[in-house]
Amino acid sequence: MRPQPISVTIEHDHATVTLRGEHETYTADKLAKQLRALIDEGVSVTVDLREATFIDSTVVGVLLAIRREAEERQLDFELVLGRDTGWPVRRILEVTGLERQFRLVQP
Repeated sequence: MRPQPISVTIEHDHATVTLRGEHETYTADKLAKQLRALIDEGVSVTVDLREATFIDSTVVGVLLAIRREAEERQLDFELVLGRDTGWPVRRILEVTGLERQFRLVQP
């Protein structure tokens, strides 16, 4: 599997981190470092999963850990799902009950 894109856009103390394609253990460490750096800088984060087709439990673990860190620092942390979000992404959040652990935005 080739690395999938993770892009970061920062605007007015709020970052949008966009995941495209499939993300698993290989990209989880990079994602964790990027998200943690944003939180450490006091930046609220939106993780845009509209173009994500797959995330595994490692990536979900990263999202959960960073969500907790954001809450501890009183920063916003949310996930964006859209019509094109992959079924496996929606399913892992639904089956595990994690959809209730995150603030989900569906534009």
